[in-house]
Amino acid sequence: MTPKNPRNRHSNPIPNPSDNDSDLPVLNPPLNTPAPPISRTNPQLNLSVLRRHLPSTTHILSIAPYAVIYTFHPPTSQWEKSGIEGTLFVCAQTPHPSAGSERYSVVVLNRKGLNDFVCPLEGDVDFEAGYIILRGGTEDGEGEGGRIWGIWIFEEEEGSTRGIREVNAGIMVECAARAGKGSGVKERDTGNGLDDLWS
Repeated sequence: MTPKNPRNRHSNPIPNPSDNDSDLPVLNPPLNTPAPPISRTNPQLNLSVLRRHLPSTTHILSIAPYAVIYTFHPPTSQWEKSGIEGTLFVCAQTPHPSAGSERYSVVVLNRKGLNDFVCPLEGDVDFEAGYIILRGGTEDGEGEGGRIWGIWIFEEEEGSTRGIREVNAGIMVECAARAGKGSGVKERDTGNGLDDLWS
């Protein structure tokens, strides 16, 4: 009889134990591995980030990739940078708890610091010389404000941001007009095509 080949003795080889702790998960995979995170779209991610800053946000009406906030100082009649610049969002919020009226806000998530810009759209909104002017609101939304904010939005002559200033200005004007008028303003026609946002 011929001797057996020593390679065939172990048909199911057992790996040798290792001194390296990093081999343990490979040899003994954990039983309760967490599921991979659910993939979300960019609008869903943006909304979840905004809700951390403004929990009453229900949805995003418009986005501008880059905006700069200016403040107007009446004694000197000068505009000054506020130090806030970043992505701008025009947001719809839950209706006002006591009056049930519609609420909207402008939010700029600051890339240069920790203070973000959050301004309710409830006063006058104008579009002048490439700037969106917000009057009567306060940054924190408290009290009747006499502050005047200027918003400059970057746009390219050719590209994805072309015309974004006018679009955001039109949406902000419409939101300010709707705010405080109750929830039954669906018949309003401004002729600028923004009414399909609310239908």
